[in-house]
Amino acid sequence: MLLEEVLEWVRKQTAAQTALLLLPTPGGTEVDFALAVGQGAEELRGLRLRPDETVLDDLLQKRTVWRFYNESEPESHSRGVRRGFKGLQSGIGVPLPALPTSALVLVNRRQHEPFDENAIALLQTIAPLFTIAVYLHGLRQALEQHEREREWLRHLPEPLREEFSLQRVLQTIEPVLRAMAPVSGGLWLYNEERTRLLCTLHYGAPLLPAALDPATLPPDWYTTPSQLNTESGLVAKLLPLNLTGRPLGLLALGEHARGESLPRAIQEAAVAGASLPLLHEAKDFSPLLVPIALLIAHAMLHEQLARRSQQMASLYEFSHRIGEVRSLESGFALMANTALQLAPADHAVIYFAPDASTEPERLQPVCVSPPNETLLRYMPGVPYSLPGWVYAFNAPLDAPDLPHHPQNLKEPLPGDFQSALAVPLQRAEQVYGVLMLVSSAPREFTLAEVESLFTLANFGMLRLQTLES
Repeated sequence: MLLEEVLEWVRKQTAAQTALLLLPTPGGTEVDFALAVGQGAEELRGLRLRPDETVLDDLLQKRTVWRFYNESEPESHSRGVRRGFKGLQSGIGVPLPALPTSALVLVNRRQHEPFDENAIALLQTIAPLFTIAVYLHGLRQALEQHEREREWLRHLPEPLREEFSLQRVLQTIEPVLRAMAPVSGGLWLYNEERTRLLCTLHYGAPLLPAALDPATLPPDWYTTPSQLNTESGLVAKLLPLNLTGRPLGLLALGEHARGESLPRAIQEAAVAGASLPLLHEAKDFSPLLVPIALLIAHAMLHEQLARRSQQMASLYEFSHRIGEVRSLESGFALMANTALQLAPADHAVIYFAPDASTEPERLQPVCVSPPNETLLRYMPGVPYSLPGWVYAFNAPLDAPDLPHHPQNLKEPLPGDFQSALAVPLQRAEQVYGVLMLVSSAPREFTLAEVESLFTLANFGMLRLQTLES
């Protein structure tokens, strides 16, 4: 490597025992001993420390020339470079221009005269060349990564171009995950509101957890790779999927419990009959993260737009059909059925106040679709039930964990329902009732579903109010 040869030349010219090139880590919180030549080089190369853990903090943080000389016998230095130096006799260092937390450093551990000004001048002369070389090296890595990404994209199967859906994207990604981690793997994606992680793809034995709670992960899980140890003894590497700074989820690559991965299978992996040359070493998976995140994000956006389009179409059809109804019963049935189209659930229920001019003690169920005798017999109190609270305070309410929701504790909904969404039926400031969806499976209603249901309730009430009068 050219930089290593230059660094060795500088070391010999200054008669230094060890020469170091320090560069910032990607996160910028630590300094990486990127190159080390001379005495103790093998022990120092690749070491990562915070600047304040070294004697070089002024050099790395304040960007000033560093000089050190100990006239007494070398002793362990309390702030010396961790590992590799039991005692520091002399040293000099200069910052690399335009590269924060970077430096060229020369050090000696044995009895040695202090470095003279010529050595410092040599480091200052050569430092800009190292800055240029580091930038060129980073540019080369970026170009190589983009080429690997394009190579992978060129091998995407034709069906993905014909049917661009999240399910098809996951089917395309799964062989790549199996190539990277034959033992076990998975992919967790955020829900639409990015509030929790949902498992959408996993394979192998033992399986990875069905869901992950971000609270159980390291604080920087969405930017930094981490490790997951399962109860079954499986060790998995967790790689964050990000797009334009927004986390989409996690990609998990399982390994042996003893921590040994299986790279040999990757050399034989194929996608749609084509080899994956970018995976042949099976060491750096980061080039895959960008195209995978891009595909997933586009597929999720595509499906979200498709759902919104379908919701708008349902509302448009409802606007035509509601004008043709001639009774409250048929209007309620049409509204309930349309609500199930907008936000799929087990049942849609409409509660009405017996007399909208007075404050009722209880609401009356006037429509349940599909029919459910338990819900038809339930008359929620105002405001001590979930529908009653929505009626009393004229506000939508989403209860993804219905049994433990505070508005459902005093007078809980009957039946084994796990989630609910309720919106007021209103016209201007007058509230007439409540439209509610209930589901026996735990789920979070999306913002688009809440908005669509709210629009349906308000628009439908304009027509139903004229029928009631």
